[in-house]
Amino acid sequence: MVVAHHYRLVCEGIARILEDAGFDVIRQADTGEGLSRLAQEHEPDILLVDWEISEVAPDTIRTLTEKHPRMAIVILTQPQSTEAVLPILEAGARGYLSVNLSSQEFVQSLRMLAKGGIVVSQEMVKGIKLELTTDQAARNREDVSIREREVVQLVCQGATNREIAERLIVSEHTVKVHLRNILTKLNLRNRQQIAAYAIQEGLVTDITSEESSESPH
Repeated sequence: MVVAHHYRLVCEGIARILEDAGFDVIRQADTGEGLSRLAQEHEPDILLVDWEISEVAPDTIRTLTEKHPRMAIVILTQPQSTEAVLPILEAGARGYLSVNLSSQEFVQSLRMLAKGGIVVSQEMVKGIKLELTTDQAARNREDVSIREREVVQLVCQGATNREIAERLIVSEHTVKVHLRNILTKLNLRNRQQIAAYAIQEGLVTDITSEESSESPH
């Protein structure tokens, strides 16, 4: 894992919490200079970035995720206007976490992320809900079938279409049909929006309490 934070002391504190929890923090950076370079040099599983760093922008995130598809980008931020949340998620970020989380919630979120999930703090979800209801046509949760909800749950766990197909014992084509129907019914655009919607509507939780013995880097 690479941690990039605007303040060195905070960066060191975050690194200590994560190391104590079993994560391998291979690099700390207290500025935003060279996020691409850090990603290229270390190929981390997770890139945890402070919102105040100037390089955190949808275009940068999109470029990083295209170059490093296995790397999960997580934004750590103060509770604030959520105008940037959806663009950040749509650009490919897999997490948007509040600094108000306890250390336990923080670690649990990153463990879920390391397993392939998408994590968004509940504080941020409330704002996303307002944006979704304002900017998108009415969505009817009741229109989503039980099977489609199962697909949503697996999407939030980071499962690929093939993995979803294996879990539900259906073809990948059927999974694609389910995803297309979900996006159409909820008037959403991608998996990140599916995850945000699922969290805000209580279809999944934003924090997992499962313990993991893995030590992602």
